[in-house]
Amino acid sequence: MKIKFKPLVAALAFAFSGAVLAEEITVLHVGDQESWLLSAQGNLRDNSGQAISFYGGIDRLASVIANAEASAKAAGRTVLKLNAGDAFLPGPRLNASFSNLATAHADGGQDFYDSIAMRRIGFDAAVFGNHEFDLGSTVAARFAEISGTTYLSANLNFNATPEFAALAAAGKVAPSKIVSTAGGKKIGIVGATTPLLPSISSPAPDSMLAYDANDSELANLQALLPLLQAEINDLRDTQGATAVILMSHLQNVDNERNVMVPGLSGVDLVISGGGHELMTDPDDLLINGGVSPTFTTHPIYANDTTAKPVAIVTGHFGNRYVGEVTATLDDNSGALSGIKGTRMLRVSGAAADADKVAGDALINASVVTPVGNFIAALNAQIIGTTAVKLNGPTHAACSALPCTYSAGVRNAETGLGDLVADAMRFAGKADVAIQNGGGIRANIAATGNVSVGDTFNVLPYTNLVKRAPAMNAAQLKDLLEHSVAASTPTGSPQGRFAQVSGMQVMYDTTRPARTALGNGERIRRIVLDDGTVLVNDGAVVNGERSFSFATIDFTAAGGDGYPFAANGVIFENAVNTITYQEALANYIKAAKSEGGLQRVNAADGDEITANLYGLENAYDKYGRLVDLAIAVATPGVTRQGTAGRDLIVGTTGDDIIIGGAGADTLTGGAGGDRFLYTSLRDAGDTITDFTPYADKIDLSALLSSIGVSPAQAVANGNIQIVDVIGGASLQIDPDGSGPAAARPLLTIKGLTARQIVPARDLSL
Repeated sequence: MKIKFKPLVAALAFAFSGAVLAEEITVLHVGDQESWLLSAQGNLRDNSGQAISFYGGIDRLASVIANAEASAKAAGRTVLKLNAGDAFLPGPRLNASFSNLATAHADGGQDFYDSIAMRRIGFDAAVFGNHEFDLGSTVAARFAEISGTTYLSANLNFNATPEFAALAAAGKVAPSKIVSTAGGKKIGIVGATTPLLPSISSPAPDSMLAYDANDSELANLQALLPLLQAEINDLRDTQGATAVILMSHLQNVDNERNVMVPGLSGVDLVISGGGHELMTDPDDLLINGGVSPTFTTHPIYANDTTAKPVAIVTGHFGNRYVGEVTATLDDNSGALSGIKGTRMLRVSGAAADADKVAGDALINASVVTPVGNFIAALNAQIIGTTAVKLNGPTHAACSALPCTYSAGVRNAETGLGDLVADAMRFAGKADVAIQNGGGIRANIAATGNVSVGDTFNVLPYTNLVKRAPAMNAAQLKDLLEHSVAASTPTGSPQGRFAQVSGMQVMYDTTRPARTALGNGERIRRIVLDDGTVLVNDGAVVNGERSFSFATIDFTAAGGDGYPFAANGVIFENAVNTITYQEALANYIKAAKSEGGLQRVNAADGDEITANLYGLENAYDKYGRLVDLAIAVATPGVTRQGTAGRDLIVGTTGDDIIIGGAGADTLTGGAGGDRFLYTSLRDAGDTITDFTPYADKIDLSALLSSIGVSPAQAVANGNIQIVDVIGGASLQIDPDGSGPAAARPLLTIKGLTARQIVPARDLSL
């Protein structure tokens, strides 16, 4: 291997006087595999349209490990293969195991494609992460039982369930273990699991040691330290270990660097899991289409209680890399005397890469192929239909004003951008959400069926939904200032450009752009769907209002330069289990009563309708995203019906439509249209193309005619919106909660009751 000396540890190595013989060991480590069995793309394998799909894959990871192991052994080194937790993740790839392998293990019970691969690779130890418990302690115990390795954790109570107690008695789970080198030296390996486990996963009650549900994460981390120190001391003082490796799945390497290592002694190397950080040195090869390094030194260091620098490494996630650490053990004392070199070994199957590997044939046949077939069947599943083409990366700037650019997800609001952002908000159970345009990679170019495969094509990356439980107006304004800071009136496409959900945002690309925290002047107005004005005329006007927020982990971690950290936005400290692709598919499939798009009756029409997801006009003053630098109002007309059954169609401008008495069919057309109702005699209409954020249903005159206060009309039940076949029914109940039944006033085709927001869509 190529040796990369680390100045600090090299100095430690040479600090010993005299000629000291040293045995070498190589530690190969991975973590956060999370069932990315097929590729680093997730569900596409070696797809020419997705460069990242030629990387990762559990069979290729196994080959990289095997090659590195063979090379190290040929050089006379002992090899340790360690797994830092989250070996599997709930989702379609794990579901393949439950569908196909319920009785497939040699003992007649449940097997897992992930554990088949683990057994083949032959890890010396693994640590319990949080995702091992996502389906409960019974599944976690079964996976550990058949993983082919010893699962470790010093702060899990293995007596919490009978299954774990039996595994502990059999030595298949433990706080720590000893491994021996070829030279007879003993290395202790200790495991630690995030104390967030009860709040972010589903372990059995009383599964954690040294844990208080009322304490903060920091307090629980500090409470974990005495348990770890006792285990380290026992390994060294009682079991004869002369070096100790700590595998800790604490969700964020800063927890190891700032809390754990500074509170312990006797640890020589830390392998961190749970945070997905990527540590590299400049000469490490990176994945084409992967994320940028979190740390550009590998390893990083923290001082323990004795001021000894302790190396910390982590293995990224998704079977994308194998971490390699080569260290020396003093032949006299057995102590770890220095780190000779480290590498991050890229897992590549790309033909043009010199480091490409062929996947392990057994794992390819027994894991990759059946899981791929399972996913292919899912991709053939139709999950809904769309009434409109969904516009993604079709953005193209024009040369100079005055000109008209081509709208796409990187320079304007589009129907597909709205759909993905809505799915993000739905998955995150949030008030508002954003999706960077650069993460939307394909169009759905034809009307008709939408498959699971379409959602993978649109959202191909391994981005995960992240949620911030509390955000304020100043933070949101600065984030949106960043979104449009590089945008131009000519439509310059920017990957950072945010598609939004749960709000309307007006901005001006001719005003001063954000260059530092809080100094942008482009965001002019932000209004939440519930009518709350957060920003008006460029100034925050409601700084006290708190709301929840969702995005993807890429932007949450600062991808596309997003200043979440600078704004002090705190995300839930958990790696979510939902990819943004899964969020989109789930949103389309979820029942409309739950806020999803699913239609159960053919008469309801398409899941994806033109009302919410049609192609937006970047040059009008309506929609969720409005660039005031180019938006103009288009004058319309007033059209009024008779007392009979009228068919009224508006223009492309801002029309006023008055159906009058009789059951009328009303189509406003493009622009911002106002449908005016003055009396209950106007009941029976159908609006065919009502468009939220643009159109309004004006009930002010009608409410006045029946003596209902506009301020309380919705709260008192005078206005009700319910789902009916073919759309949503807006109903009027003059006595609110009184005995009289609500009377249908009009039907809004193409929308569900949950998609109509009175504060946004009604004029009272």
